Amino acid sequence: MATKHVLNVTSRAAKGSNEARRVRAKGMIPAVVYSKTTTPKNVAVLMSEWESLQKFEFNLVSLMEDGAETLVLVKEVQNNFIKGKASHIDFLAVDMTKPITAAVPLHRGHADPVGCGKGGMLEEYVHEIEVECLPGQLPEAIVADISGVEMGAAFRVRDLALPEGVTAKTHGDVTLFAVIDPAAVKEDLPAEAGANEPEVIGEKEKAERAAAREAAKK
Repeated sequence: MATKHVLNVTSRAAKGSNEARRVRAKGMIPAVVYSKTTTPKNVAVLMSEWESLQKFEFNLVSLMEDGAETLVLVKEVQNNFIKGKASHIDFLAVDMTKPITAAVPLHRGHADPVGCGKGGMLEEYVHEIEVECLPGQLPEAIVADISGVEMGAAFRVRDLALPEGVTAKTHGDVTLFAVIDPAAVKEDLPAEAGANEPEVIGEKEKAERAAAREAAKK
């Protein structure tokens, strides 16, 4: 685990939408800390502290309350997209001695694929993968070295060099990146409009009848 991220929380006894609105009116975010060994605990997080963490990539947070620290995994964040703010957070308390499963951001390395130097186009299909490890080994992000990907080739989960103790839970055959041949893309484009348009049923028959009527008049 890299940087330690801390949030100060306060307990809240009441539940429900009215209580949640009161918490938000005080500049706080209602949250729940779930645990596999104890009952869920209702807490409130300062909005300003939560927003200050958004410049980092993280999964694990240390919740501090009256000097007591609880390490938690961020399980779900509900957002108010109109206000652009978090409206509720679900945390899961973790045991440092037991493996956890979490989604980790995926980034490409700084070096461009060799295939791009030959005219290829880089496509990125996945922005995070699921991993399993002990909480103390959970990376904040995973960097994929795609410098060796040739034109027409793909980089998959199984090609990742994961940190020690970290196992990918996303299937190894899932494609993360690919270098596309632009010429192949053009060949797959649909033909120009009108080239293969289906015949309108009945139009041919109408034309034949019209021609027959004109011949009968002569």
